[in-house]
Order: sequence, then C-alpha cells, then structure tokens
Amino acid sequence: MKRITLISVILAITASAVFLAYSPFRGTPMEKSAKLNSWWNEVVKTKYYTVDFSLFTFRDIKELKRRKYKDDWQQAQKLLLRIPRSERNNNWLAVYDNRKHFCGLLSENKIIANAGTKGSQGKEVYLNMFLNTKHLPSAHYLVDNISYYTDNLGRIVRVYCPDLQLKPRGRNQKSQRYSVGFKEGKKGDNCGHLIPQALYGPAEQINYVPQRRELNAGSILELEKKAINAKKAGRLVKYDIKILYHNNEKRPYGFESSVKAYDNTGKLVANYTGVFDNSIHK
Repeated sequence: MKRITLISVILAITASAVFLAYSPFRGTPMEKSAKLNSWWNEVVKTKYYTVDFSLFTFRDIKELKRRKYKDDWQQAQKLLLRIPRSERNNNWLAVYDNRKHFCGLLSENKIIANAGTKGSQGKEVYLNMFLNTKHLPSAHYLVDNISYYTDNLGRIVRVYCPDLQLKPRGRNQKSQRYSVGFKEGKKGDNCGHLIPQALYGPAEQINYVPQRRELNAGSILELEKKAINAKKAGRLVKYDIKILYHNNEKRPYGFESSVKAYDNTGKLVANYTGVFDNSIHK
C-alpha cells in the first residue's frame, strides 16, 4: 500500500512539473495559476479558427519597459487607465498573438483589450483574436468601454456599457459564422450581437451569442433602434443585458435587456426594458 501511495505521489509531482514546463505562462507571475493554465489548455485544444493559439505568448507587463517594447508599453498604460488605480499594480501579463501583435492585458480574473476595427480600405473588421478564444471563466472582460462578465463555465452572463457610441463598427462574416456552432446554436439561429455593431459593438466572439432568427430581427432589433434614436438625439445611453442559460448549456434561453437614456443634466428621460425568449419552439 505504501509503495502504491509513493508511486502515486511521484507521478503527481512529475505530471505537475511537466504541466508547468509547458505552461505558456512560464517565467511570468501567473506561471502557477491553475485557473489560467487550465483555461489556456482548453483554448489551444478548441479548433474553431485557423489560428494556432499555441503560438500566442504572454509577458510580464514590466518587460514592456524595455526600449523595444516602447509602443506596447504605451498601449498597456492606456488600457490600465480604464480600471481603478487600486487594480493597476496587480500582476498583469501582456498578450501577443501568433503574428506578434500586442492584443491586450490579462490577469487571473480580468482581460483589458480593444476590439478590432475596420481596415483603411473599408474591408471587414480586423479581429483581435485574443477576444475570439474560449472565454476565461469567472472573469471581467473590459473591451473598449464595454464590460462583459463570464460565469464559472466561461459563458457571458452580463454585458454593460455606460455610454454607447453612435458609430458602426462593421462586421466580420467569418467570425459571425463560427459563433453559432461554437456556442451550440440550433437550426434557425442567427449569430446575435450583444452590443449592436451600429453602436460600435465588437466583431469578436466575446460579443456574440446564438439568437433565434425571428428574435434577432424582431424584438431585439426594435430595442436596438430605440437606443440608436436616443443617441441621435444627443443622449447618454446606458445598455445592460443579462444573458440566461439552462444548466450547463452554452446557448442562452433568454435575455433581460435595459436601455436608459439621460439628457445633458443627467436626468433619466427614457427607460426601455425587454425580456426576450430565445427558446426554440417546436
């Protein structure tokens, strides 16, 4: 019995050592984070893009102070200005994609990044692929000025924007097509934007969930139009969405949405709400 126990301990230690040896976070403050290592291992195994996520790299943000990372350091500092001062000294990692492009910042429970934008020739949106991974569980994504919150399964459960922008982001058709299958969409589903692209909603997976075609083009679109009209009237518009799921399903069965518009004195002048059934009716 003792021999079996000793062998089990040795195997466990060996497995742990191998796990850390191949950790993409090796040499960073997050090297021993079981949460991040487990998540990124799942990201690499999930083949829904042609991108090889195993080629992504992570650096301690302090390394960006070196001269060769000057531009990345400046971008990182701008991202940190979006969060409370008390969080800026946390352990942050700079994220680089397979093409060595700076993607954003990562901590154990938060991601700060900018979503992709249209190319200079007006083509499809150039994606920030770090926002196209399987989502980090129990985390807060701060993308531009939009907050996305995930549950312990990595599902988006809430989206909040304190002030929508009246500016079309554009689309990426390939990214949208992936979303329905990636998040267990059903026949008749569309890829639905959580924040509409007409209000500068991102074109990455962080902003998509499967929605019934009739709902996406019906009640939800009507609520989005009210938000757009409020912005055209010069209002500050807050958008808040709760995404509802059954058990461990990835496809949401409903949404609770709220659009609040304020005049230039801060007075609430419009409050639109909606509870939307996203269930598949046979």
